[in-house]
Amino acid sequence: MIRPEVVQYLRDNLPKFSVEALRKQLHEEGVSDVDFEHCLADALRGPKTVPVSKTKKKTSSKGAKFALAAGVVLIVGAALFALTQQSSAPVAPAAPPPGSTGESGFVGADGWVVRLPKDYAGFSEFKDSSKTDEIVHFAKRGTDPTNFLDEGLYGEMGIVRLEVAPSQFPPNLTGAAALAAAVKRKTESHGEKYLMKNIQIGTLPGVQVNVQAPFPRVEAYILGQNDLYFFYGGQEDDIWRDIVLSLRDAHSEE
Repeated sequence: MIRPEVVQYLRDNLPKFSVEALRKQLHEEGVSDVDFEHCLADALRGPKTVPVSKTKKKTSSKGAKFALAAGVVLIVGAALFALTQQSSAPVAPAAPPPGSTGESGFVGADGWVVRLPKDYAGFSEFKDSSKTDEIVHFAKRGTDPTNFLDEGLYGEMGIVRLEVAPSQFPPNLTGAAALAAAVKRKTESHGEKYLMKNIQIGTLPGVQVNVQAPFPRVEAYILGQNDLYFFYGGQEDDIWRDIVLSLRDAHSEE
């Protein structure tokens, strides 16, 4: 319904404040949304004479409250602006809050991506001057890079190495079968005890070899559209699975 005192209040304050600000203020004073809309429509149609006895006290009270609220907003805004001008130095990002996974992604030179576990980073280098053969070591932040040279530490330290190079196998079932045969020949030539299985990572086929003796380790060969991905780790644990199974080949996803 139309409330004359609210209509008069709107006419007095619409030139000064937005409709939404007035709506919020009047809602706190007990004016329903329906009444507000009716009064707003009436206020916008033009001024009407309203008895002073019914409006003076109430509207003056509302105006004072709204002016005070607006003044507080301006003061707080000015204070925040002043604080931002005190220093132009960049602020380091805050650490993840308790309970956050802290996971991040690593993007390779050819556009491939893996998801990294909490507190992990990727350390990249190239074996060739043309930068087509990329090697990345995934390890906990702060790991001494000299540890990457000792493959015997990979299991204990949770290090996973990935080598990405142009593939010599076609990206189809024939290529996947040829890759599996080549990996089997290579492993057997070393006279090692091993288990081998086919794996599928998204749309990418591959094989995984778990060498049991004499030097335990785990290897995975993944066939991409253009590249061959070779993962190497000390053991098949959660860290290994998180990294290897998250691989996405940019060219295969197109």
